[in-house]
Amino acid sequence: MELLHNILTGMDMLLQWQVLFSAAGGVLAGVVMGAIPGLSDIIAICLMVPFTYYLNPVAGLAMLMGLSKGANFGGAIPSILLNIPGTPQAVITAFDGFPLTRQGKAGKALKAALYASCLADTLSDCLLFFFAAPVALAAIMVGPVENVAIVVFALTLVAVTSQAGPLVGIASMLFGLLLRCVGADPLTGAPRLAFGSYELSAGMDTVPMALGFFVISEIIWQFCEGKKAANQGAGPDVLDEECDEDHGFSWAEFKQCLPAIGRGTAIGSLIGALPGIGTTVGSYLSYVATKKAAKDPSRFGKGAIEGIAASEAGNNACNGPNLIPLITLGIPGNLAAALILGAFTMQGLTPGPMFMEQQAPMLYALFIVLFFSNFFTLGFGLLATSYVRKIVNFPRNYIYAAVLAFALVGTYIVHSNTFDLYYAFAFSIIGLACRKANIPMIPLLIAYILGASLELKIRQTLNLYPEGLQIFFTKPISVVFLAASFAAIGYTVYRQYRLRK
Repeated sequence: MELLHNILTGMDMLLQWQVLFSAAGGVLAGVVMGAIPGLSDIIAICLMVPFTYYLNPVAGLAMLMGLSKGANFGGAIPSILLNIPGTPQAVITAFDGFPLTRQGKAGKALKAALYASCLADTLSDCLLFFFAAPVALAAIMVGPVENVAIVVFALTLVAVTSQAGPLVGIASMLFGLLLRCVGADPLTGAPRLAFGSYELSAGMDTVPMALGFFVISEIIWQFCEGKKAANQGAGPDVLDEECDEDHGFSWAEFKQCLPAIGRGTAIGSLIGALPGIGTTVGSYLSYVATKKAAKDPSRFGKGAIEGIAASEAGNNACNGPNLIPLITLGIPGNLAAALILGAFTMQGLTPGPMFMEQQAPMLYALFIVLFFSNFFTLGFGLLATSYVRKIVNFPRNYIYAAVLAFALVGTYIVHSNTFDLYYAFAFSIIGLACRKANIPMIPLLIAYILGASLELKIRQTLNLYPEGLQIFFTKPISVVFLAASFAAIGYTVYRQYRLRK
């Protein structure tokens, strides 16, 4: 009875025009900012946090949660239409989304991404609603030792499942970890690989790296390919014929994507509940698992809608579980959750076990607003897919110029530092070299994102435990994930040996 009373009280707090308007406005702003390369959900939340101070607690937090959800889907729009991801986790969506656009089926790809995003997000919110406390107790068992083993397992899977082969994938991953070492030592603050440069000693942020790697390099690459095709007398490679059948998404296609969505929801929910892993890993592992389970894996990378569904389900399913350690324990799982924690503090709220007891109606109001945000995302997404797919018919030079301008602005406003622009252009050159040499960039990106957390946790572990590296083989959770890493490497070596024979 008490649970029902808390839920009904939470509904009463939620069903107010200010709260619903804030949630809808947050989702709409998130979709727009996520669709603009360089303006990710992190930047959107940073810009909106001060405005939440003037709203009531439920409305302010509803806006930020809606922002996060809307931006997660919004990042898929330029990824599908232009092969230019709006957010880092949308990189994997481009694998099959952009080939569908080139086939004149942009509407179908966008709808597959939208339905997979909303369904996976809703299912993961159910996990948050019903299993927040038990999952939080499991997540609190993950200390520095276990976190290192989990990150090593994630990096191992990403490297050995690379499309260019495990050796190339491992090399790309190691290069990403090396780049992450540039900057200050996480514990002592001493500069490393800075070569006497003050700017390099401050470290390189993920935003310039991702934008240079996947946005600026893609613009230069497509511009050069377009010039080459024009010189050879070839026409445009985008065939948008405005056929309803090509842009529709049938019930049969939705059922075809359901296994991928279910698989992505399970993987993304698990990744989201673990602090410090991130949505990009959830998206990639979901995509790889779906490709492995497919009867015809050769279709992936050529316009398989299951690939789009798996990627979007994997990254959106991280949303709900990612709030579990924040709300129940007061521990943010990633940067977005940390910013939302700041909004909690601004409203005089302290997330944690006591918050669950003392503010139970507000807690359930926040849980329920997540479901409402999914419906807002679905509505705005359906409205957007009918119009944004026509972007592919615009002159490419104007599109590239606008995207490049937004990318440079997004690079600059993160730290208001002009040196970040040099980082972005430097990474664009590296990205072009990787494309030319067919070196996969996903292992590099994920290693770069997880590298800081991996190093910090290793250093903390070595400082906390005098036995050194032996501690990794004494903790049960750590042993399981390390064993799984060795098993993945062993299986890959065995498979390569069999293929060569």
